Amino acid sequence: MAEEPKASPKEAVPKVRSRTSTPPPPKKTSVGSPATAKSVAKAAAAPAASGVSAPTAKSDGGPDLRGEWGNLALLCLLYTLQGIPLGLGQVLPLILKDRGATFTELGVFSLQSWPFVLKLFWAPLVDSVYVRSIGRRKTWMVPSQLIIGVLMLYTASQLESLLGDGDSTRPAIKTLTALFLMINFLCATQDIAVDGWALTMLRKENSNYQATCNAAGQTFGYALGFTGFTALDHFQLLSLPGFMSSCGIFFIAVTVIVAIFKKEKPLPPEDEPEGIRDAYVQMLRMISMKPIQLLFVMLFTWKVPFAVCESVAPVKFQEYGIPKEHIAYVTSVLMPMYIMIPIVAARWTGGKMPLKLAMAVYPLRLATGPLTAILAFYTPASVSPIPWIFYAFLVLVIAAAATTSELMFVSQMAFFAHVSDPAFGGTYMTLLNTMGNLGGRWPPTAAFFLVDVLSCQTESCLLQMDGFYTVTILCTVLGVLWLLGTKQMIQGLQEKSPSEWKLHHEHLE
Repeated sequence: MAEEPKASPKEAVPKVRSRTSTPPPPKKTSVGSPATAKSVAKAAAAPAASGVSAPTAKSDGGPDLRGEWGNLALLCLLYTLQGIPLGLGQVLPLILKDRGATFTELGVFSLQSWPFVLKLFWAPLVDSVYVRSIGRRKTWMVPSQLIIGVLMLYTASQLESLLGDGDSTRPAIKTLTALFLMINFLCATQDIAVDGWALTMLRKENSNYQATCNAAGQTFGYALGFTGFTALDHFQLLSLPGFMSSCGIFFIAVTVIVAIFKKEKPLPPEDEPEGIRDAYVQMLRMISMKPIQLLFVMLFTWKVPFAVCESVAPVKFQEYGIPKEHIAYVTSVLMPMYIMIPIVAARWTGGKMPLKLAMAVYPLRLATGPLTAILAFYTPASVSPIPWIFYAFLVLVIAAAATTSELMFVSQMAFFAHVSDPAFGGTYMTLLNTMGNLGGRWPPTAAFFLVDVLSCQTESCLLQMDGFYTVTILCTVLGVLWLLGTKQMIQGLQEKSPSEWKLHHEHLE
């Protein structure tokens, strides 16, 4: 999953000056107005979550979503758009492997997902500069989605030559990477805008449903881009260029409809933004906080053990004879589960220690690595048809990996919402999400390179070795050491008082 994408409730990096109040939403240019200490105190007293907090209950005990269903549907649709390029970015390595790409080249192509890691660097611009007549969020969302649609149409027209034929011409890895890098840069920009829009589109007591829309919408979009295309291609109903062209038209059509028919709420005068420079100063102050630094160490390392199982393994199964459409079918069987888990898991992430759930399922997710390697080793490539019992085991292992991955994601997002300083929630949440995205993006890139480096299967090798298994063993050992070495640190992070996570306004003076 893309990632994991990924995604969370946050207002994309608002700006704060010394003695500012709650970070104000932007306007056409970066302008600011100082606030009083009273407004800061009021903001600090607000519930600490633009995210995964428990919903306000109606008199019958359930959340009050009256009047919200249209907004929830729109958010799901916008996040679905975001997931489609992520799914295409995952299916292309399988096609490139068929056309003769090496694992090193696949590692280069994996860089196309990195804009989601780096979006913090331009989030203040997205949050601060906008055209009042268009709307704060639509100023960035509408052109981003339109350009994505145009880029998809262009890429579709060039795709056959870029992929090569596997014999006389090799895949144009650098060009493909550059095109998908631009598409994902625009998707990350759209993500900043939509995340911020969700916080004003939904009522405050329902803001936690933004995370649900994010997870469910991105997962469905990923399924359309990955499983949807693979199924259509297998039955020769639609080629990849045709599928990408259809997606481009879909992007443009949805964007035009939203631009015309969905209006943004006007900004209150007190919520006018401050300068872009102040947002970056605020962000640097946050990075200097000790709890944030410890959390970064955790997020940067905790997904290393899963890189091979979840990124390299699908390509390896294909190399060993499993058709890529079968891999997509296995994934599609589990899609309803992917969508439901974030909704169901929210009940286990309340309270003061949301990361307890992540740490509880970590050993199970770690075990899926060696299990996947064992399945790959015993892949019956020479048997046709491949026995159903093999696919049954494959579904079980993938289901275990996917379930634990989703539970860890929900747990992580709940912790972000729990510790985020409500007075600076947008900047805080964007920073935490960027840290989480970075921890999820670099291990797969490194794993692809290491598998190639540690493989030696030619006649000149003293010892024939498949780097896939070597890296799997290495990742598993690192995972065990990580689990033993960070337990106390993670427990300490959860036990810190709320004041230790707050960026008090006097720190900015």
